[in-house]
Amino acid sequence: MKIVADPEESPSVSRSEWLALALLVCAIVGLHIMFLRPGHDWADDFAMYVSHALNLLSGKPYAETGFAPNPWAVPGPPTYPPVYPLMIAPIVALWGQDLQILKIAGLVMFGAALGMAYVLWRTRIGMSPALCLVAVLGLSPFIVEFRDEIRPDTTFLFLFLITLWLGDRWSGYVQRWDLGRLARGLVLGVVAYFAYGTRSLGLVLLPALWVVDLWRLGRPTPTLVVATMVAGLLVGLQSVWLHSDAGYASNMTLDAHTLGYNAFHYLTSLSVLWSNPLPRPWGLGLRGILFASTLLLAGLGYVTCLRRGLSVLEVVPWLYFGPLVVYWVGTMIQQRYVLPLLPLLLYYAWVGVEFLRQRFSPRRTDWILAVLGAGVLLTYATGHAWAPRTEITPGITNSDTREVFAWIRKDTPVKAVVLVGRARAFALYTQRLCVSPFGFRTDEALWSLIAEQGITHVVVGVGAVARDMDYENPDDLARFVAAHPQRLQPVLRNEAFELYQVVAPLTDESSQ
Repeated sequence: MKIVADPEESPSVSRSEWLALALLVCAIVGLHIMFLRPGHDWADDFAMYVSHALNLLSGKPYAETGFAPNPWAVPGPPTYPPVYPLMIAPIVALWGQDLQILKIAGLVMFGAALGMAYVLWRTRIGMSPALCLVAVLGLSPFIVEFRDEIRPDTTFLFLFLITLWLGDRWSGYVQRWDLGRLARGLVLGVVAYFAYGTRSLGLVLLPALWVVDLWRLGRPTPTLVVATMVAGLLVGLQSVWLHSDAGYASNMTLDAHTLGYNAFHYLTSLSVLWSNPLPRPWGLGLRGILFASTLLLAGLGYVTCLRRGLSVLEVVPWLYFGPLVVYWVGTMIQQRYVLPLLPLLLYYAWVGVEFLRQRFSPRRTDWILAVLGAGVLLTYATGHAWAPRTEITPGITNSDTREVFAWIRKDTPVKAVVLVGRARAFALYTQRLCVSPFGFRTDEALWSLIAEQGITHVVVGVGAVARDMDYENPDDLARFVAAHPQRLQPVLRNEAFELYQVVAPLTDESSQ
């Protein structure tokens, strides 16, 4: 590949083009905001982020969230990276723990990510295809499922894409040391750190740029050297001053079963782009056909791009995929982790389409694309039309849940310790120390946990809530409390929860 002394400036973008992009992104974001549902499900990662934000605002230690982790409460570590809590802290300061406002903030970041994806795509495939891909990504039924979650995923997507864009522009070509390169390195390092400080998977971005520099030039560019030093410094400060991500590292494994399981399920998780609510086998079949077609086109497009010359876009998917494969999560594959890979999947699929149109009959290729396009339209139409509109249930805002939260806040001592499956959400809304029972399944193990943590109350989910409280073993706590009625006294019951007080001290006899 020919190495140039400096990259050419991006082609000028007309005002009408920016207007078209702005209108499209605003329409997409506005549509999602319009159909946001009240409440939030029991996926309580959000509670940790809000707790961290509250700590930053109040000056409390970052890690004091009221969540007491146990060795089995995976995959969540004791603390989460600080950038997303820093970003939502002003929102929490102004509107408190308003779930809808936090959801809207996430969708605004998604809109910014769509704009960034357009900028990344445009120079490679042109204006019209890039706008088309913005619509495809932005309106995916996966986003419909995802939009009611308060998590850093859309923020990470934006930071991931902007790091790729800046790195692609500012590295991989011959440079000299000067103030301009140093300034670019500073900016790139800060943005790369922001990505890492939002989600630890951002750690792979700068190594991907190193691979490109070493492949093209045999050495890193001044811009990349400075960026690495800046990002490394910020990562070190984060680790020392705020928290440690050791909780993630402890879940890494090279076990053959885990590697195979994760590789297969994260690869197939890319099919979430074409998720639909159609009944089986039709919905599953349509999703499979669209995914297989996309994967084949993307593979063809990837090889085509690789032949043109290595760029960071060809390197980063492999480095990003690696940590997912070695991270042990049991049976709980997080499909949202593949979100940053979806813009790349769509880009390579489009390149694959263009390759086919050039090599074969454009008319025949267009007929095939028309059939696939009809499948996409059916997927999107049903995904949006059949999406639920009512309050999320079971969830943290339901009346039964609010009753339990209120009782614990009002009628338990400040030093009470609660054993409950969704310990992070309960800690946030009850202001009590909460412990998760995950991994403690036998009576002996649970009594030991109660004794070690000084647990005073136990919360058991009833009916549909039971699985939300413990997605793997929903009946364990119910069986436990039923077996020890003398030592666990019921103090509150409603349709969704049972709340018990530990009324007898633990003895050797009681643990048998």
